[in-house]
Amino acid sequence: MSATMSAMASIAPVAQTRFGSAKSQKVVARRAVVARAVAEAEAKPEKPKRKFVKKNVTVQDADIAVGNKYEGKVKRVQEYGCFVDFGARNDGLVHISELKDGFVENVTDVVSADQAVTVWVKSIDAEKGRISLTMKPPPTADELEAIKAKEAEREAKFAARKAQQAEAKEKAEKVKAIKRGTAFEGEVKSVQPFGAFVEIMEGVEGLVHVTEMSDDYNVDVADFCKVGDKVSVKVLDVDGAKVKLTMKDKVDISSVVEEVLQEVEAGASMMEFAFKSKGITAGQFPAGNDKEKPAAKKADEKKEEPKAEAPKAEAPKAEGATISAKAVKELRDQSGAGMMDCK
Repeated sequence: MSATMSAMASIAPVAQTRFGSAKSQKVVARRAVVARAVAEAEAKPEKPKRKFVKKNVTVQDADIAVGNKYEGKVKRVQEYGCFVDFGARNDGLVHISELKDGFVENVTDVVSADQAVTVWVKSIDAEKGRISLTMKPPPTADELEAIKAKEAEREAKFAARKAQQAEAKEKAEKVKAIKRGTAFEGEVKSVQPFGAFVEIMEGVEGLVHVTEMSDDYNVDVADFCKVGDKVSVKVLDVDGAKVKLTMKDKVDISSVVEEVLQEVEAGASMMEFAFKSKGITAGQFPAGNDKEKPAAKKADEKKEEPKAEAPKAEAPKAEGATISAKAVKELRDQSGAGMMDCK
């Protein structure tokens, strides 16, 4: 037993040196992995740098101007247009709308890569270094004159529309100040089958409809007025910028009713004064609604038994309680009232 233990003790240093401990083996393995990764990275070849072909610049930036014509070649085709190399430092863009006159659905329907094209400079953005090109030929001198004439005509129409709007606004302000029932002395400006237009103020015209000229039917406007005549009209209604006029003498019903009411009140006060002057009061006139029906009286008499009533003394009649027809006629003559007022 002791011999065996001594033998193992002598072998242990040799085994540890040969195989090593578990911890030291892990450290060695990690170092080996790191060393292998570094070696692979150093041995990996470098990616070659991209080399650009040097462009042959034949057109200087200072020589490029809007409207210049150049011959070029299509370098790239995109959905929105194509880039053309016409000799400048930067390629120019031809937008899809500038490929040709009319609608273009696809750029490839008109141009393709490496195609030789003729372009004109449309615009230049020096700050961003962008050049816009067009493949549409510029207009000729005659076409340019026609374009200028069309632009002048458009400007003239725009100015006329502005003046018309200002005139309409001024007219609207004048029409707002016109009140219904106002009388004017106007001039007939236009005669139509349905009526006449009369200028009542400067720049303000109103329509006198044919029905507002006469109460008769099937009348002719020419029988009442003609262009240039001076006529007296009255404002019938104002609807926005439209003015309706009439040549008939309209009767104001409200004023007539008011006058009639005043006359009636005046007549009633005169009758009241006349009756009072004669000593006649309203209590002296019998009320018409106190009469009982004969049939109802008979029914009540049958139901109720007759009772003996004490004799009543007759009340003295008031003076003037009976009014004769002669007295009523005198009152009518004094007050001017009618028969119904007396009743």
